[in-house]
Order: sequence, then structure tokens, then C-alpha cells
Amino acid sequence: MDGRIEPFKEKFIKDIKFEDYKVALSGLVIDRKEKSFFLDDGTGQILVTCDEMPSVDFIKVFGRLVPYEDHYELQSEIIQDLSKVDRELLKKIKDMLRED
Repeated sequence: MDGRIEPFKEKFIKDIKFEDYKVALSGLVIDRKEKSFFLDDGTGQILVTCDEMPSVDFIKVFGRLVPYEDHYELQSEIIQDLSKVDRELLKKIKDMLRED
């Protein structure tokens, strides 16, 4: 190990793989609970656990994946407000980057 910290990988929920650990997911907050919510990025939904509930609906979550037998959970580390970002433009950029 060379001491570098593993970066977060920008992903779509449908593209998450078992070997992914630190990911960044962008989407809409839906179905809020006390310490968790579902994030929908248009390709799927994932349960996100958090200490502090986001106050806006369009966000990016940087977190660690917890794999289960039939689904994943994301433990949030950082939640970024994307309410002023053009959603369609962000999706186009992510699609272009994924094609490389």
C-alpha cells in the first residue's frame, strides 16, 4: 500500500458492481425515513443511510457501499447539494464519461 486514499467512483446505480466500495451517486431523494432515504438516479434506487437528512431533493452522495445478498446500501460520508445543477446536462456528461 502506498498511502494514497482510494477516490470515490462516479456511478449510475444500475452500474454498481460487487467490487465497488467508494462511490458517488447523483439523484433525487425519495421516501425519507428517520436516518435514511432512497436515492433515485433514473437507472435505479438505493437506500442511503445518513446522520443528517439532506434539506434539498437533488443531491450527490459520496459514500461506502454495503453489499447484501440481493441489494446494496450506501453509507453516506458527504452529501452535496445539486439543486442548482441542470439535471439533464449532468446525465449527458455522466453518459459520455461512461462510454470511455
